[in-house]
Amino acid sequence: MIDSADKGAAPPVPELPPFESVLKSRDVEDPVNLWVHRPIAYAIVALIYRTSITPNQITFMSLIVGGFAGVLFLMGTKTAMLFGGICLWSSAILDSADGILARAKRLFSDVGRALDGAADGLVAVLTVFPAFYHMWITQHSVLQLALMPLAIGTTLFHVYLFDYYKEAFLQHSKLSWDGRPERLSDIVARVERLKAERAPWYEQLTTQIYLGLVQNQIRAVTVLNPPALRHHLSFPVSAESVRIYRAHNRGPMQMWAFVSTAPHAYLMSICAMFDRLDIYLWLRVFAANGVFVLACLWQRAATARTNAELAAAGLSPVKP
Repeated sequence: MIDSADKGAAPPVPELPPFESVLKSRDVEDPVNLWVHRPIAYAIVALIYRTSITPNQITFMSLIVGGFAGVLFLMGTKTAMLFGGICLWSSAILDSADGILARAKRLFSDVGRALDGAADGLVAVLTVFPAFYHMWITQHSVLQLALMPLAIGTTLFHVYLFDYYKEAFLQHSKLSWDGRPERLSDIVARVERLKAERAPWYEQLTTQIYLGLVQNQIRAVTVLNPPALRHHLSFPVSAESVRIYRAHNRGPMQMWAFVSTAPHAYLMSICAMFDRLDIYLWLRVFAANGVFVLACLWQRAATARTNAELAAAGLSPVKP
């Protein structure tokens, strides 16, 4: 017999999944992101999990907090720099929380992914340029001014390639993958569909930005490691293909993680808090680019070994 008081009751909200289950993979995380950002983000998600807050709303919050960090960098006082660094780091943690919430509630969408990527880029623009402006007006170093474009340009390459190899690793290391990478034509069709449907402007803009990101990734990989291109191929998936890919690509993947958006955010945040953004600039130009070169060389060798072993096992990709 059912109690009448329970007849109209809403179904219970499922419990928050365990922390490990809402991580993409430990293999694609740098240590600070894994042991600091992700646990704090998971705690935030635990607080809002039973509310109506959506992952996209968390993404917008991350963008707003990151933009406020840029305003504080422009103000440039010691106190403003301290809180600007805190805001930038908070933005990075919120950027982790939106993905955890999406995976916990299984709220996945192409628009959400595009929005997340576009927000990362906008936060970078809204903070890096004000930070470099602050450096110029406080130090007037011509050498630093000359290094700024190099730092910005190479950081874009770092982020493009990290994201490219991260997605490849997540796909190739899972038996559940269907072997079909995202096609450029799929994204172009999505852009046209959103225009035809008169979708909200931010959905159209972020999807267009995402299209540009993927196009730039393909251009970069074409120059640096052509055998790793995958957008035009389909891959047989088996336990053996997963084993082969993980065996050769886990090491370089962990090195790529050190030039991802997470180290950029927390290194810049710490340097900003102490008003020593010049240290951040030197780290980006020399340390990060050193890691980047090593990651590129290691990845080229890993890709060659992977392709050779897949071919020997009869698991080479094919053109659909």
